[in-house]
Amino acid sequence: MSVARKDEPIQGPRTVGELEEAIQETLERLYTGQENVAKQAMRLCLPMERLKELFNQYVADRPIDVTDCLCYNSKVQ
Repeated sequence: MSVARKDEPIQGPRTVGELEEAIQETLERLYTGQENVAKQAMRLCLPMERLKELFNQYVADRPIDVTDCLCYNSKVQ
């Protein structure tokens, strides 16, 4: 990721297709804890509240399977 100079505008995705692809990649990285919502909203030129809404829906569409021993340990409190 390149850093914009003080006098340069922040460049986000240029087309709708690029934006949709960038959002999906960002949501996956947020879901796995690899990215920060505020930084990614700035990178995508989206309001942070909008990215939060998209991320909340993304998480709601992927419920945790409590029977999967890799995801859930009932002994952890």
